[in-house]
Amino acid sequence: MTIGWDLRLLQAVLNNAGVGLMVQDRQRRILALNPAFEEITGWSWKEVAGRECVEVFGCHTSSGKCIINKFCPGVRVIEGEVPKVSRELIINKGNGEKRWVEVTVSAIKGDEGRVEYIVSILRDISEKKKYSEELLRVKTLATLGQLASELAHEIKNPLNSIQIQMLLLEREISQHKALPQEHIRELVNRVREEIVRLNDLTNSCLKFSSSGSLSLRYEALGPILEELVALITPQASLSGVRVELEVEEDLPPVMADREKIRQALLNMVLNALEAMPDGGVLCLKAQRKEKGVKLVVKDTGYGIPEDVRDRVFELFYTTKKGGTGIGLPLAQNIVQAHGGYISFSTSEGGTEFVITLPLEKQDGA
Repeated sequence: MTIGWDLRLLQAVLNNAGVGLMVQDRQRRILALNPAFEEITGWSWKEVAGRECVEVFGCHTSSGKCIINKFCPGVRVIEGEVPKVSRELIINKGNGEKRWVEVTVSAIKGDEGRVEYIVSILRDISEKKKYSEELLRVKTLATLGQLASELAHEIKNPLNSIQIQMLLLEREISQHKALPQEHIRELVNRVREEIVRLNDLTNSCLKFSSSGSLSLRYEALGPILEELVALITPQASLSGVRVELEVEEDLPPVMADREKIRQALLNMVLNALEAMPDGGVLCLKAQRKEKGVKLVVKDTGYGIPEDVRDRVFELFYTTKKGGTGIGLPLAQNIVQAHGGYISFSTSEGGTEFVITLPLEKQDGA
């Protein structure tokens, strides 16, 4: 429904809106804002009129990095990359404090379809972030407790084995002046194997502990999948597995850590190859899904047994001989750090893992 607007009505709407409103030109100079915007930011109209927003608010992420023009939501709208975009970020208030806000930027176009102005809607999400951070801290402590318990259990077994082998070696040395070289070699090899196992376990734990630390930039997912296909095809061919790749055209880039996403996908791909010892088909897909992108790793193996399906993402749980139980939990940790999630479906005809990533990664997600 269209209504007739007059200046007094428009002024009343701006003054009484429950969200902050700001209007800028193509140079991002501030042309107008409402009282709610002043209250949220702590900046008055007289202090910011005509100034560029970047010199006023110093928008940055939770890591403290300033948001450069390439990733600025306002610039993206002005340059026509997107008609509307939302982002959670931290601004500098007028009194020097920091504040979490959610900003949604929309375009105002001229008669020729060119973006002439942008309108930003600002919401204070500091309390929401505080709650989210507390919840994340509780979850992190719970995970660390589980990690410490499981790690202690996993380390204890090889240490006991090393102790037993060394006691046997000590006893043999004390009882015999001349020991068969083969017997000594066997005992030493057992100790060496347990030490290697401990080293592998600690390296896996180090990878897991750093999996949530991201270096984000806009990444095209198609080339990442193409690199993986080139990497695994020789091994897959030797196992009788045909690798297929399907990347949807015009797939939008996502905010991601390239190496971490590649690691998550590689872990899932290696699992898929191991599930097809007699050969089969491995299919990798990248598709658009509503406000995100979907990555699919599908195999034609024997499927995941029903009694272990609830434990596939459980840290240190494995059914493989010599496995660490880190691969899938590591992949899940990486994807969740990106604000995404992993799901899977399985049957006797194979298993399909799906990674869903948002187009815009939300800081603190």
